[in-house]
Amino acid sequence: MSIRSFIEKIKRRETPFYDRLYRILKSIAVVDIPVFRPLAKILYAERVFRLSAWEWLVQNLYYIPMFKGQCRSYGKNLKIYGGIPQIWGDLRIHIGDNCVLHGTTTLVGAKVFDAPTLAIGDNSYLGYALTITVGADISIGSGALIGDNVNIISYESHPANPEERHKTPSRESGKPIIIEDNVQIGSKSSIMKGVTIGKNSVVANSSLVIQKVPPDSLVMGNPARVFPLFY
Repeated sequence: MSIRSFIEKIKRRETPFYDRLYRILKSIAVVDIPVFRPLAKILYAERVFRLSAWEWLVQNLYYIPMFKGQCRSYGKNLKIYGGIPQIWGDLRIHIGDNCVLHGTTTLVGAKVFDAPTLAIGDNSYLGYALTITVGADISIGSGALIGDNVNIISYESHPANPEERHKTPSRESGKPIIIEDNVQIGSKSSIMKGVTIGKNSVVANSSLVIQKVPPDSLVMGNPARVFPLFY
């Protein structure tokens, strides 16, 4: 009898012997082992320390140096969580001090533009699964808080005109995006070409921003409407 056929007989409980064996094995599988709390706490702390130490080593000795090598300039105390951002195209990246990025971020430089440039100011946080597509230049000021799954796009990669969609985008399709200091952009929002978002403004979650936003404003909706921001 092969091992496979023996296991099948146990699963099917073909005879009283196999039925008994099945119940024994099942009781062993669900045995509740008593917990010795001091030991469990030590094991848990060891695991947290080991994983954190490994992540720190990988980020600071591998991913962050690789990312800095792709930047034209970078500041001090850069943090990247969960890998390294994907960079596509000949994108010129300038990043300030104390910035935070994620490995799930995608940064794209459109090939039809000569020198697409992305500038990120000091103390800015760029959220999980952020996509920044740079045709005309994009500038993000200091103290920006950009949420998860945000899209920032400064040129028309897929025009609204169906006759133009399958053609190579022109340089005229791009307009710069300027995000001034201390702007907060909510998750799942999209910032489109030619938009300037004034300092201290807030973009609500899931908003589509297609027009200029004055300083100290709240914008929300699809397309987004501007409201005064009350503190």
